[in-house]
Amino acid sequence: GVDGEGLRNLLHAYLNVRHADYGTSQAAKRVLFKFRKRPADIGLFGIDDGSVDGKANDFDSNYKADDDYYDEYDDNYGTYDDDDYGPDNPPSSSYSAAAVVPTLSQCEWKTNKFGHGLFVGKVDRYGEAAIASARLRKRNDPEQGIDLRSGGFAGLVCRVCSDGATYEAFVRTESYERLGVEYVCEFKTSSKIPVEGGENTSRTKWSTVRLEFSDFRPRMRPLAREEDEDAQREMRRALGRSDIPAFAGRDIRQLGFRYRGKNNPFSWSGASNSGWSNFYLALDYIKVYRSQPEPEFVYLSDARIPPVVNDVMVKHDLHRLVTTSSSDSGTSYSIIDEERAKKAIEEMERSEEETYFKYMGEEMIKKSGLSYTIIRVAGYNADLGTDSSAVRLQKMNKDITAISRIDLAQVISSALLTPNACNLVLYMTKAKQRGVLDGDIWQKFARLRLENENEPAPFQ
Repeated sequence: GVDGEGLRNLLHAYLNVRHADYGTSQAAKRVLFKFRKRPADIGLFGIDDGSVDGKANDFDSNYKADDDYYDEYDDNYGTYDDDDYGPDNPPSSSYSAAAVVPTLSQCEWKTNKFGHGLFVGKVDRYGEAAIASARLRKRNDPEQGIDLRSGGFAGLVCRVCSDGATYEAFVRTESYERLGVEYVCEFKTSSKIPVEGGENTSRTKWSTVRLEFSDFRPRMRPLAREEDEDAQREMRRALGRSDIPAFAGRDIRQLGFRYRGKNNPFSWSGASNSGWSNFYLALDYIKVYRSQPEPEFVYLSDARIPPVVNDVMVKHDLHRLVTTSSSDSGTSYSIIDEERAKKAIEEMERSEEETYFKYMGEEMIKKSGLSYTIIRVAGYNADLGTDSSAVRLQKMNKDITAISRIDLAQVISSALLTPNACNLVLYMTKAKQRGVLDGDIWQKFARLRLENENEPAPFQ
């Protein structure tokens, strides 16, 4: 854990110095809502009724007024301060029905005993519930929503506590008022396995989620039966013409979070749930993070970390990453790729525990709001530097071999100077065949960037 503490201190120092040297206008993150430290912000949200001008008071865009330039990343390296919610702590009975279209749901938005904003309740298997902010207004033009893109921001950073469920963050702009189209970004929360025999049986866990503006996709709001047919036709016609621009962080008139039963089948499939899907989402803050032209951090990591890591694979008590396999007798665990790990340990003299902390370091950087490039390597050889045709940068951990330190230095220096390396996680290895003309290092980053960008999602 020493490396983790060192990385935490480095991130804090970088953020603090940047704020001290350049002022709030260049702070890496800015506060939009801070529910625990600014309790009045909880009153700016309410159960969503589908309208932009909801019950809550209007919110003037004052995100420049409150600024904190570093966070405690206590969801990494250490104990977790959980909001307990389970059979012994049900939500109060003062539910408010919530849905744009008639669905069976009971939910509530309130302050919990820790001072956080709490969105809690239950929906049927096809139901949904949501909270939404008050109308957000631009200072010099109240009819417009707030513009975060012109301030140089690229996305949201949210501190949440939940039990592993999937939620949606949504943003509403002029397109919602005119055509009923909002922008949606789905995200998964973290959970923990309760300690057997322990007093705390909660699965809830704090985590930080990073939501890039480019990941928000347009989606039609559900249509009520009494919806005017002409309005429905106009909505679908606009979608067919692709008249809806990609979301870039401008004209944000409303911000919210939604839970859907159909996106969380494991929560209602059990017989004890009788078709109900219970949910729990505590919110500490919502911030915006600044876009940068090049990576601010290049982090050297371990190629034994797989491309996709889910919660059940991370064993904090063992300081290990594991794979899971189900059997009739239950669930068994094994260290990831034991044979390959043994070989990698011989090459790098790195233990499985060090691999775990490398992964935790990756998560810390991703959630910091800073731009980054994460390079995963399997080891080093004694080769001298080679030309770029011998270097391979890829998204998957297939055929990963040891690399030259000189080649690695070239890739790191190139990453610091190219926008295409921003927010990439990649594996570096030696090409099987030398002399293949696949471009220089900068072109390799550009190709990875294209591979990393998702195809535009269809309207839903």
